[in-house]
Amino acid sequence: MFIATKSVTQSCVLSHEILDLLEVFRKMVNDCIRIGLQNNVTSMKRLCSLSYKQLAKYNVLTYYKLCAISHATGILLNRKKSIKRGREPRMPYARRGLLKSCYGFKIVNGTLKMPIKPGYYYHIALNAYVRQILSDPTLRPRSFTIAANNTVSICYSKEVEKRDYTNIKGIDRNLGNLSVGDTVNVIQYDMSGVVQIGENTRSIMRSVKRNDHRVRKTLCAKYGKRSKNRINAILHRVSKTVVKEAEKQRAAIAFEDIRYIRRLYQRGNGQARGYRAKMHMWPFAEIKRQIEYKAEWDGIPTIQLTARDTRGTSKLCPQCGKKITQVDRKTRQLWCSHCTRWMDRDIVAAMNISMKAGWSRVDHSKGVVYEAMKGNSGRVDPIILRVDAAKLGLRRRLEI
Repeated sequence: MFIATKSVTQSCVLSHEILDLLEVFRKMVNDCIRIGLQNNVTSMKRLCSLSYKQLAKYNVLTYYKLCAISHATGILLNRKKSIKRGREPRMPYARRGLLKSCYGFKIVNGTLKMPIKPGYYYHIALNAYVRQILSDPTLRPRSFTIAANNTVSICYSKEVEKRDYTNIKGIDRNLGNLSVGDTVNVIQYDMSGVVQIGENTRSIMRSVKRNDHRVRKTLCAKYGKRSKNRINAILHRVSKTVVKEAEKQRAAIAFEDIRYIRRLYQRGNGQARGYRAKMHMWPFAEIKRQIEYKAEWDGIPTIQLTARDTRGTSKLCPQCGKKITQVDRKTRQLWCSHCTRWMDRDIVAAMNISMKAGWSRVDHSKGVVYEAMKGNSGRVDPIILRVDAAKLGLRRRLEI
């Protein structure tokens, strides 16, 4: 059993009292960030000991002081990860008002009751969709987040039992499609609409010629939000279908590691500006995030392969295992001279990812353990030393 989490968001009307509280929370987060940077602290325990007394000047509940410290800790940890990856992040700073808390709130009769003062609650009416979701008795509300754009988000969780799987589905993420399958069957989901929406939005933004930068910013924000919503709708439909198919076939889902693929499309690589813009709009991380949390909610295991495990998955024949050299870049077709046939490059990658995931999760544990242990009892110097099953299986494959 493990805990799976989701969140649901709705719009709301905030009073001036709540907006002031959001601004105070933002200031507390910035104070904690400043203290963490001055003392080079990224742990919540250490940051709490340094900044809790500094937050005494704010007349708010202790709940929100602790949550501000927690939120600042997350920002500092993300900054530290970016530095380790070789990036130079900007100085972290909370610019918009927000309020997060996992303490003291209640959901009673379709209303969110959040504490403002001791014994005093502010009521936010939940819409029918949110009430329908939270009416499930197996769900447990965990926290809420209120943003300055008049939205409230409620995080909820449930206990999920991880399912046993008999197959592994490999996922190959591409600009125009999503290939999902195993060594027998591969399904390609059309994602060309995402590319078309991104190109149309970029064309609209380039056509804005107003001299006032505030007007341009407002228009770009409007069409950017519209584009984001339309793209997310496509991604949600595809990810939901992928998870349902995996659940029906009792299969796990395997991903390849392409976190640093955008380095191939940086400025100065000799590529056209329009091509680089199109590749940077590719939502490969968002589709992975949606599939992961939906699979986790249904108890479907997900496997994250390393870049070393999936190296060359688009260039190896899934039948004979030999490297394919002849490639038709226009049609993305591969020719295997040993098998004497053409194959789609994306389908080949999905099949190889499935096989790589099965090898890394199943074959590594093979080995006749009882033979390695045989003859060890009752002797000071054992004839056969005790070895690990995974090492034994790897050794036999290398000898073959």
